[in-house]
Amino acid sequence: MKKISLLFICIIIPAVSISSQQNADIHIFNGEGELRTIYVQRHRLNENYTLNLDGGSYIGIGTNSWTRWGFRGNIQRTLNHNTKVDIGFMYNRVHLFDKINSDNPEESFDVVRHEYRPHQSLNINYPRFASSALEHRFRIEERIFKTVHTDKTDFRMRLRYRLMHQGRFDGKPIAPKSLFYRTFAEFNFNIYEEADDVFWVRGRYCFGIGYQFNSRLSADTNYFFEHNKTSSSEPTTNIHIFQITLRHTIYWQ
Repeated sequence: MKKISLLFICIIIPAVSISSQQNADIHIFNGEGELRTIYVQRHRLNENYTLNLDGGSYIGIGTNSWTRWGFRGNIQRTLNHNTKVDIGFMYNRVHLFDKINSDNPEESFDVVRHEYRPHQSLNINYPRFASSALEHRFRIEERIFKTVHTDKTDFRMRLRYRLMHQGRFDGKPIAPKSLFYRTFAEFNFNIYEEADDVFWVRGRYCFGIGYQFNSRLSADTNYFFEHNKTSSSEPTTNIHIFQITLRHTIYWQ
């Protein structure tokens, strides 16, 4: 239990400290927000390969005026007890809109944008504990944006690093009919000129509670705090994300 408490402090407390330095309004009901509902389907093909699929809706709440839905898939290869690699693809359809301002209709907008996002990931579990491990994920994404009506196409790349830990509150392995937590911190680095004169473009921090119904089915609810920076001259944007996820696994062997 002491190890779990230490891990929680190491991941969450620095995140709160960093985000509090952004000098931005983080009022959870007046700021930007997103509500996510996601279904994850995992296929354990054999001891070396796993096919992961997910899809869901992402609805803007608070001051956000947009809706999004998408799906994603990847094939994962287990190299050894601590290391996995995967390649995958995600599609997002984003509808950006704003209410028409009768006094100044030029300021209104209604745009549909398609995003095509292949990725490559390296996953390392280290160090390992009695019933869990720290999970490190390094991911490179190639992002292609296609805006409807303007026929405009943009290309961006980004590097994402995520540090995650999940386990039971009593320190035992996650098993059927057990409650568990998940917590992580993720950072996006501007090594591919995703933004102007900013190296650290995004931070995202999560804490969630889940329940393992049986060996194949689990559900979890999560809260994310995210801050984004596109330029040193622009203010930081904060987003509050609420996510509900249902996860199902099929074992083929």
